[in-house]
Amino acid sequence: MALSVTEDTQLGLQALAYVIEMYRELTAENVAPTLGSQNQAVEFIRADPELRRAVVAWAETVEDEAVMAPRPFLPFDALYARLHAFLDQTITSPVLR
Repeated sequence: MALSVTEDTQLGLQALAYVIEMYRELTAENVAPTLGSQNQAVEFIRADPELRRAVVAWAETVEDEAVMAPRPFLPFDALYARLHAFLDQTITSPVLR
């Protein structure tokens, strides 16, 4: 399935937001993974139609970051499990081990 440039850009932003949020949860720090790790994780999501749909569905539930309420945790679903396994294999941070 070929995505239009607009869909691909939007998906990339949504996937990146998801990856950063997951990394924050896993490390308990307000940081993002390294650029190379981010890119690998985003491409991992983009390469799988099921993960793409899951990220788009997740992004529709996220509120604007300007809200002062604490961020809700990511849902523990198939997307979470698959991306967590991928990050565990690719990121060499001792925090994730």
